[in-house]
Amino acid sequence: MCGACPGGTTVSPTTATLNRLGRKRQALAELRRGLAPGCSLTLMGDGWTLRRRTGRQDVFADVEELLVSLETPGPGAGADWTGTETPRTVVGRLLTRGV
Repeated sequence: MCGACPGGTTVSPTTATLNRLGRKRQALAELRRGLAPGCSLTLMGDGWTLRRRTGRQDVFADVEELLVSLETPGPGAGADWTGTETPRTVVGRLLTRGV
C-alpha cells in the first residue's frame, strides 16, 4: 500500500521494494540509460511518465506498468528501449544489490 495516497492505493511488489530500499531514483537513472534517443523518463512519487520518440506521453501509476510497456512495444514504440538488458533485468538488479 502507498501510505501517501488516500484510500491506500495498492502498489506492485517491485514498487514496494524500490520504495523500501530507497532505490527509485537509481531505477530512474538506470532506465534512462536504456532509452532510445528522443525518449525521456520522469518520476513523481510512484508515478512514471515516459515520453516516446513519437512525442506521445504515457503515464504509469506503477513501475510494473512501465516495464511492461517498455518490454511490449506497441505501434510506433518498437525502438523506445535500446538497452542491452531488458528493463525488468535492470530494475531487478537494483532490487537484489546489497540486500
